[in-house]
Amino acid sequence: MDRRVVLRLAGRAAVAGAVIDVLGPAIYPRLAEPWPHLIYVAIDLLLLLAMLGVWSASQKATSPLGLAGFVIAVLGVMLVRTSSAKIFGEGSYMIATAVWSIGMAIWSADLFRAKALFRKAGGLWILALALGLATMAIKVEGLASHLPKLAFSGGFVAAGLDLFKAARGGPERA
Repeated sequence: MDRRVVLRLAGRAAVAGAVIDVLGPAIYPRLAEPWPHLIYVAIDLLLLLAMLGVWSASQKATSPLGLAGFVIAVLGVMLVRTSSAKIFGEGSYMIATAVWSIGMAIWSADLFRAKALFRKAGGLWILALALGLATMAIKVEGLASHLPKLAFSGGFVAAGLDLFKAARGGPERA
C-alpha cells in the first residue's frame, strides 16, 4: 500500500479518535449497554492506529528509548481495554492509563531528541502526564480534572496534523 495513503488514514484515525474521546462523555450517558463499551473500543482502536502511523513516520529517527516508549504505550492501550477485569484491583483503569501516558511521554522524549515531526504532539503527551500527576497529587475535581485528557487527546490531533504533513512526502511503500 502506498505510504501516503497509510499516513493519511492514520492521521484521520488520530483526529477522529481524539474528537470522539473528548465528546464521548456527553454522549455515553444517553446510550444503552453495550454501546458505551463499543465506543471505547473504537476510540482505542483509532488511537492505536494513529500510534502505528506515528511510529511508521518516525521510526527511522527513533532510538531504543523511543521503541521502549512505544511498546509501553501499546501495553497501556491493552491494559486500558482489559481494566474492567481488575487485574490490578480497583485501581486497574488508573494504572492502565498511567502506563499508556508514561509510554507516550517516553516516546515523546525520544521524538524531541530526534528533532522529528510530532514534537507538538509529544509536548502535549508529556503535558498530559504532568497534568495527570498534578491533578492526582492535589486531588483536583471538576472541569480542571479533565485537563490531562484534553492534553492527551490534543496530542493525537497534533499527531494527526503531522501525519498529514508526512503523507505529503514521497510515494514510498509502507
